[in-house]
Amino acid sequence: MKETRFIAQNKEKWQESENLLRSSERDPEKLSNLFTQVIDDLSYSRTYYPNRSVRVYLNKIARAYFTVIYSHHRSGRNALRDFWLDELPQIVYGCRRALFISFIVFLVSVCIGVFSAIKDPEFTSTILGDAYVAMTEANIGKGDAMAFYKEGHQADMFLGITYNNLMVAFRAFVSGIFFSIGTVAMLLYNGIMVGCFQYFFFERGLFAESALAIWLHGTLEIASIILAGGAGLTLGSGLIFPGTYSRLQAFQISAMRSLKLMLGISPVFVLAALIESFLTRYTDVPDAVRLLLILLSGAFIVGYFVIYPWAKARKGFDHPLPVVRLAPTVVEPVSVDRIKSNAEILKDTFIFYNTFAGKIFAWVTVVTIAMTVGEMLAPDPRVEFRLFSEWWITLVNNLFYAAKTPSPLYIALNGAASSLIVYRVLAMVESHGGKASVKVFTVHSFRSFAGTALAVGTMYALICYLEGWGAVIVLCTFLFFLLFCFAGLTEGAGLVRAVSRTWKVCSERFGEVIGFQFILLMLSISFLVILSAPVLFMNVSILRWNFAESDVWSKEIIDFLEIFVRLFAFNLLLPVFAGSAAYLYFSLREVSTAGSLKRTISVMADKYVKG
Repeated sequence: MKETRFIAQNKEKWQESENLLRSSERDPEKLSNLFTQVIDDLSYSRTYYPNRSVRVYLNKIARAYFTVIYSHHRSGRNALRDFWLDELPQIVYGCRRALFISFIVFLVSVCIGVFSAIKDPEFTSTILGDAYVAMTEANIGKGDAMAFYKEGHQADMFLGITYNNLMVAFRAFVSGIFFSIGTVAMLLYNGIMVGCFQYFFFERGLFAESALAIWLHGTLEIASIILAGGAGLTLGSGLIFPGTYSRLQAFQISAMRSLKLMLGISPVFVLAALIESFLTRYTDVPDAVRLLLILLSGAFIVGYFVIYPWAKARKGFDHPLPVVRLAPTVVEPVSVDRIKSNAEILKDTFIFYNTFAGKIFAWVTVVTIAMTVGEMLAPDPRVEFRLFSEWWITLVNNLFYAAKTPSPLYIALNGAASSLIVYRVLAMVESHGGKASVKVFTVHSFRSFAGTALAVGTMYALICYLEGWGAVIVLCTFLFFLLFCFAGLTEGAGLVRAVSRTWKVCSERFGEVIGFQFILLMLSISFLVILSAPVLFMNVSILRWNFAESDVWSKEIIDFLEIFVRLFAFNLLLPVFAGSAAYLYFSLREVSTAGSLKRTISVMADKYVKG
């Protein structure tokens, strides 16, 4: 059946569906019948008209039906009671393999910490820090090894410890997004610290005293870290083992389940902070009382998170877990011929990124390897690469004191490498936007790449030679630089004309460009901070623990990996910046010229004349 005939046969029914959805009073039977028919039509259109607008239209109606039907669904059950007594135990039971792996990894890392401390007396200072070890040694000399827990106001300690515990749990959890590698690193890091810490007191004949004080709150705290590690492994399992789902769908399901698990263990962290702040400091309490509290804490953890879920599973849970409703896996076509909001532009950028992820990752990887090799050959790479891959730190630091300025050759090479990524993405967006494909070896392409390299190189030079204020200037204007690059590419314009075109399209929506810059900066900083804290820092720290400072070759390998990961993360953001600039340019150009509107009017006029 032709699309026009399909539309003609069903348009009255679809119009009736829209009217019913807009109505405040809806007949349930009529709503159900129309919903079934719309779903059938959507299925038909996805089969025979997958790339036509009718499929997108029906998809929107179907989503509206889902919202109406399920948003007002209410359960007569006590949701809070059911969550703690049925849903959370069911989630824990479903995540039992991830939780068991988390427990084993933590236990093994504790053994590693103890073994390392036995073999290397300096290892404890490396892990816990010289200042902490010196302070504890002084307290032991005074006859009060646990004096650390008696310092500070109780309420202040509670707030600080609660925040720290929640941050540790959050990092262990969110690190799972990196295919669970970050979560394993966090578990290793914390487990090794616990092993070193406990052996430090055992070596000095204070094992019993330290254990009664530390595990008074540590039973709940360490158990919560293990549970958070299990949540992180569950989060990453959707990416590693998607099963019959797409990787994105599997991740959505695992994310929802792991988030509920994290919600369930958050009160345990708060309870551990209460005990550490208000009870641990009383070391003169009889040992039997402290031991009883430790046993009660352990019984609670084992009882609620191990025995109770197992018993409920054998008996049968009261209600099945809520089904995670997934959005249809249909990629809507990207239009570049209309005015869009910032949210729509960002959505188009991620659709583009997802569509060309393979090509983008391959291109970014090759360029990053070349940049990393160049960084390693630089006189002081650990100073210089930070200027580019940690620009958010450079922005703060350089405002107060000057950083090392790299050579012009170094800036030019980094600018050229980043320009390769930016130009490649801009060319792909231009082709993806329905325009003529960009040829690689043409005068126009070389001229466009030269303009891109000039813009990116200028941004790098501003950061380096103007120090912190240069970073401020770039952060406030980088989107204008990228818009200039795309203007030169898509308009076939020279340098002067590209600047003129950029100014023309931006002048009418200047505030929109500034606002979009802020959105991109917040997204990028969040991504880089998450990557640097749980993944890079933990993994590099663990690697450094296992190699002596005299091992030059191992230090070079670790430096290479650290620089590569930082630059790779930074370079993965460049396609987001470039793609966003390109789609923003299309929208701004439509505002300025109304080219699409004029073409539509011309076509309609031609049809009217011919008719």
